[in-house]
Amino acid sequence: MAWTALQGLDGGRSPLPDIVSSADLSAQLDVLLFSGGGTDAWPDPATGRTLEGAGPGPDDGDIWFSSTTATSAGRHARAAARDALARLSGQTGAPPMPLTLWFNSLRSRIATAVGFPEARVLLAPSPAEARDLARFLATVLLGGKPREIIAAPHECCHLLEPSDGSTRHVVELRDAEGAPRPPQRIDARALGFARWSLDEGEPVLVHALDISRTGLGGVSRAAARQIRAWAPERALALVDASEFLAAPRDLAADLADGMMVLISGSQFIAGPAHCAALLLPPGLAAALEAATPRFDPDVTLARFDAPVGLRGLFSGGFDALMNVGLGLRWSAALAELERYLAIPAAMRFTILDTFSRRARAMSARRDFIDLEPRPIDDDDPLRASILALFPRDAQGGRVGMIGASAIRAALALPRPDVAGDASCHVGAPVRVGQGFAALPLSACAPMVSTIAERMARGVSFERAMAPVWRDLDTLFGKWEALAG
Repeated sequence: MAWTALQGLDGGRSPLPDIVSSADLSAQLDVLLFSGGGTDAWPDPATGRTLEGAGPGPDDGDIWFSSTTATSAGRHARAAARDALARLSGQTGAPPMPLTLWFNSLRSRIATAVGFPEARVLLAPSPAEARDLARFLATVLLGGKPREIIAAPHECCHLLEPSDGSTRHVVELRDAEGAPRPPQRIDARALGFARWSLDEGEPVLVHALDISRTGLGGVSRAAARQIRAWAPERALALVDASEFLAAPRDLAADLADGMMVLISGSQFIAGPAHCAALLLPPGLAAALEAATPRFDPDVTLARFDAPVGLRGLFSGGFDALMNVGLGLRWSAALAELERYLAIPAAMRFTILDTFSRRARAMSARRDFIDLEPRPIDDDDPLRASILALFPRDAQGGRVGMIGASAIRAALALPRPDVAGDASCHVGAPVRVGQGFAALPLSACAPMVSTIAERMARGVSFERAMAPVWRDLDTLFGKWEALAG
């Protein structure tokens, strides 16, 4: 982990004016936005882009339908991060904002956005690290490493690597042919493993996946609540809402029921890559504040990542350096999230439902793509805004991970022979069944916000959606040229 090397004390004056000059605030923002994350967050020196193709700021010529993985931050997000840096460095004419106040305000805004202001928020550079943090907290609360119940790791936005001493039960969301399993069967597997573990006296941590990178869900919230009801003192639940396609009222209900919630600002929200958060209900937070400090080599927090009351818990795993880059990424992501949530829910749903139906119709007309059918009883426009596309090869067979990765990379490269060519981005490939792969195509929050803002200026709904249809035409036209 590469932390931003800045030091300071709680409540003290921000140290940023000493290192951030007014000469080129935007250039310094570029550096800070890439700092404090993993090495895969660093841009390539030659292209200025990360492994996912994202740059530090908006790429006007690029087309992004890749929110299941990452989307390059747009102008609105970048402007918010730049404003935050200006306030921290005293370049607004007002005294520099103390870092303690800034990080506290970020946590407060996150909790308010999910509809549960009482939640305690811990910041993390990625969903994977937020999940590691949840495991650590579960170990503290349950008095030992729990047995974990997780949905298929490859369907998540982050792989789950086994940790020492853990027992893990993986519940597959699909069968060997790649077809989605019935939700009841997924829950039955999870409930059976939980019952067996609890009967053996072992604690349990169940990961309830709100929505996967191909639009599936499981283990369900209902199953997670049932497991916790069996043994409230020996079972905990983590709702993985990293795609952030859950309605805030659902996340608020999760927290009210005593479950932890994991979110990402880098996917559907389309903030800069490498910002995530773990939200805790007040009851769990109070128990953790009273717990004996513990050390876990997999957990390292920067100063201000955790609320003051929880910092004493991390014995030996608390870094004095401050992850200013993470705070700036969340400043950008929150600007997009709050912009999106300001739109009436009915309008958000209508835009996403229209996108889903049109994108599905366009996909269905291509013989080089198989589109995973939408369940007939699924009327959730949020879930439907992720399309699982199965590329076909020249012989008509479905391609594997290597072939899907090659198609994804080619879509992002220049193609002069395609009219109106642009760099097109879809989600990272997902292994489905035995040997097949899907490329997710998805909407994002800024797309919805921009359409709603066009309509607020008097533009008709169809005209407001027209740029999205042009982008889809470009994407599928380029894909067709690649299929040749």
